[in-house]
Formats: sequence, structure tokens, C-alpha cells
Amino acid sequence: MFVMMKKLTLATTVSVMALTGAALAADMDGVSEIRVSTSYDAAQDSNAAELFPEIATDVQVAIAKLIPSSNNAADPIIRVDLRKVALDGDTMLPDSAEFNQLEGVVAIDTNTGEGGQSFKVNILAATDLNAVPEGYIGIAPSTEDFYNAMVEGFALNVAEQYGTVNEAGGKISN
Repeated sequence: MFVMMKKLTLATTVSVMALTGAALAADMDGVSEIRVSTSYDAAQDSNAAELFPEIATDVQVAIAKLIPSSNNAADPIIRVDLRKVALDGDTMLPDSAEFNQLEGVVAIDTNTGEGGQSFKVNILAATDLNAVPEGYIGIAPSTEDFYNAMVEGFALNVAEQYGTVNEAGGKISN
């Protein structure tokens, strides 16, 4: 029963992500480029590079699905630096390649180099979303879709944050 509930929660989360992504893309200006890199091995003992060699590409593709691209070089560039992949805070992941934390920093650069912004994205997968610490966004994935839920949750947060930036790179106030 619990496994069924987790799968239902993930299916609902993924469906909401897809609908939200389409709505976000319709209202957003395009970006001229999306660059994703990893720096977690340099900063700490981590085996994420060996276990997930394609995570930067996967995050880049997930962001590109949510934010329209543009051929205009004057449009902003999104740069993402993935800094931590961990299981309950431990960056030395088990052989099973399980993880429940994905952290990074996103910079949105303007073509003039002025008025850009940067922000942290911290994603935590948890079955009990009430246990998510402050500053993290909770995702409730099933075991089978753990990786995709983390990557798509990260991308969705980037798209939501990008949607709050005006053409000059400043934060849009409501």
C-alpha cells in the first residue's frame, strides 16, 4: 500500500511538473544558452562523478524542456554548477547509487554583464514532505524514478526562478 501511495505521489508530482513546465515556458523569454557543470568532486570527497557521469547533461536537458531557447545572442545565459549529490548528507554514495540531495548554484547572466542574478537550488527527496528542512524543496519520488525526479525537480526550480527575472536580469516584483 505504501509503495502504491509513493508511486501515486510521484505520478502526481511529475504530472504537475509537466503542466507547470508548459505554462512556465509559454510566459518566459528565451535563453541563448544553458550551461551545466559539476564541481562536487573538487570540493569534497564524492563518488557522484563515477556513479552519475551524465547528470550535468540530464539537468541541462531538463531545464531546456522548461525554458524556451533562443537564437538571439542578446538573451540571457543560464549557468548551473552542481555542487553536491548526497544521500542523507553523505557525499560518498553507496554502490546502489541512491541519493536524496541535489544542490547547485544557478547564475543568470545578461548579455551586458550587468543586472544578472544567482541563486542556490537545494533539492531533497523525502517520503515525508513535512520533514523537509527550511531552504530545500521537497520531492516525493518512488525508488524507480528517484534520479529523474531529482533532476526534474532541480530543473523546475531553475525555470521558476528564471521566470521571476526581467529582461535586464533584475527580480520581477509583484
